[in-house]
Amino acid sequence: MKIIRLQIPGNFLEHVGFADLFQHLEFIEILNAFQYDQNHFFALQRIRFKPNLIKDLDKYIKNKFNPQSFQLLNQTRNEIICIMNQNKTSGFFPIVDSGPWAFLFPIHVSQEVLLINIISQNEYVNKLFDVINSFTKNFEIIGMTDLDKIDEVDQTIWRSAIPFPNFTKRQQEVAAYAAKKGFFKTPKKISAVQIGTHFGISESAVNRLLKTAKNLAMEYFFGSFL
Repeated sequence: MKIIRLQIPGNFLEHVGFADLFQHLEFIEILNAFQYDQNHFFALQRIRFKPNLIKDLDKYIKNKFNPQSFQLLNQTRNEIICIMNQNKTSGFFPIVDSGPWAFLFPIHVSQEVLLINIISQNEYVNKLFDVINSFTKNFEIIGMTDLDKIDEVDQTIWRSAIPFPNFTKRQQEVAAYAAKKGFFKTPKKISAVQIGTHFGISESAVNRLLKTAKNLAMEYFFGSFL
């Protein structure tokens, strides 16, 4: 089995009838799907609207998404988290029912780009690419990894495929190293001084970087639930 990470230009949305939707949205993330096929999507979604454009949320959701059911879980400023059950007779994404493969979530969709993760049996990977090619040739394979080697995936490639807190490269490096070496365990298995020695920076710089990275992560993953 392989995990394939694809980046598809946002103009692909025109082919599946969603381009108009993003006149009012910054992005949609399908965080998890409870059930889906070509014409049906029952999913947990994060939707961010462009500022000050949506006055009546219920009316907008009904008109633009035409859901069978909609449950708002949280709203923070111009972003919502919801569970939505949708039907679309013309289809959501052309490759869904085309072969022995499936989405891995989250999926990130914006006007500029679609970031999609797919799991496929090895012998059908080329067929998958042929199917995608029949709809759009403008796609990029960001990464492709054997499922049994998932622990060895280059984390920078993985993060480029899945939306992630906006860390700087240094914050990401230091935080990843600290986590791997047990800095966040109790008791700590490595000190800020030792981390600083590894990167050639001061203890205070390590603490500052880790504090900022932690705040970014908490805001990104849990800010919508505050």
